Amino acid sequence: MPETTAHPADAVLTAGLCWLYETEQPADAHAQHHGEMLAADGNRTYSFVPVGARKLPVVVVDVARVEWIDNGPNELKTPANPLEPGELEALAAELERRGFPVDGTWNGHPGITGSVGLRRPAHPSQVAAVERYHRGCQDHPARSVFCDCEVWRAGFRRTHPTPAP
Repeated sequence: MPETTAHPADAVLTAGLCWLYETEQPADAHAQHHGEMLAADGNRTYSFVPVGARKLPVVVVDVARVEWIDNGPNELKTPANPLEPGELEALAAELERRGFPVDGTWNGHPGITGSVGLRRPAHPSQVAAVERYHRGCQDHPARSVFCDCEVWRAGFRRTHPTPAP
């Protein structure tokens, strides 16, 4: 029987998926729409977004410390250390292997970020926390999500973070 190799971000994926699908958020918490980000070995970060494309969860992989190539005057810089060819596809395959059906992928090599959309909705309380965030501060509606009042900040403090990988 062939031996399976663990994904380089195995512990991070386990923690992030647990947060996304098993961590109940309090009914009075609100969660920022970018989700939770965890650092992994290999110059990568992974974000776990409860409500993303088509209102479904997204797992995002990013190059943590980008090195840029200067292509000369009037030319855009290009990343010297982008995502590897096949890295996004390997992440999607790993998520499928773990029982999380993939809805699609976008970006990836030769870029510095890639996203994997998942088919199964996140925990309902995660979705509700993001929806409360999108409604903005109810005490100061004109400030929306940019409010800095104590009531608004307290909603973020009530959010349960990802478990440590």
